[in-house]
Amino acid sequence: MSGCPLFKQFSLKASLLVWTGRYCEGDFARCARLQLATEGKPVPLNLLPNGRMLTVPLEAAELKDTDLS
Repeated sequence: MSGCPLFKQFSLKASLLVWTGRYCEGDFARCARLQLATEGKPVPLNLLPNGRMLTVPLEAAELKDTDLS
């Protein structure tokens, strides 16, 4: 978790604790970000653990729950 740029973006957002609970602390092998990193492939910053892409740049996003659908 400490090396994941997306984790740093989400770590202070209480409404996004589901991501860390499900993927970072739970079944982390299902994390699309971890899978790419393990294969030595580049991991896009806007790739969510479930394999979906954020459609707004993280720098500009207010990271509300609606940004994740």
